[in-house]
Amino acid sequence: MIKRMGFVKRKEGMTLKAFHDYWLTVHAPLASKAPGIRQYIVSTTIVGEGLTYTPAYDGLAEFWYDDLAALEAAESSPEWQMTRADSPNFIGSVAALFTSEVPIIEDGKPVREREGWIKYIGLLTRKAGSTVEEMQAHWRAVHAPLVCAEFTTMVRYVQSHALPETYGTARHPAYDGVPEAWFESWEALPGPILGRSADAAPTPAGLDSAATFELPIPVMVTREHVIIG
Repeated sequence: MIKRMGFVKRKEGMTLKAFHDYWLTVHAPLASKAPGIRQYIVSTTIVGEGLTYTPAYDGLAEFWYDDLAALEAAESSPEWQMTRADSPNFIGSVAALFTSEVPIIEDGKPVREREGWIKYIGLLTRKAGSTVEEMQAHWRAVHAPLVCAEFTTMVRYVQSHALPETYGTARHPAYDGVPEAWFESWEALPGPILGRSADAAPTPAGLDSAATFELPIPVMVTREHVIIG
């Protein structure tokens, strides 16, 4: 199974609410008609509510397919072409990558039961001099346990690793990887995710981030909307 991730910014002059409303009521139903989609989730960015950061994007679209051939078939379909034609009505820009998921903490719940949860998203770029394979192996084996030890209120944690075969192609990834962490409530969000711990002493996970990834790491805090699941 592979996952296409599209990080979206709204077109100039459009409010965030109008952007999210159009996406969920007009664009998502169009996109859901493309063949071969196993799962489709739209994550809409949250602003305010105590957050002190500027979100990297206004939303995220995630599409799951059996393999790259199924993805290519979907994106060649008339239904997808209609979706693409609608995009300029609300989208200003998109940054995409094609990934495989590495579950670190699984909750075992049906996807629709997570719609009320809060989802943190980070966008990772590896340090210069590190290969894709080195960064992904370190992220999975070394960094993930540090994150789990620090953020104990996570109920789900998934790493999405950019597909190595997409580097240097037309599908070259915008980022090397994307961590997604779910929390059951706003109160469960850790201080660093809310942006309230800038002056705190570095943690092992924070120190490892600084050694492994380019800083600052662009982030988003979102809510999920299950279109196909």
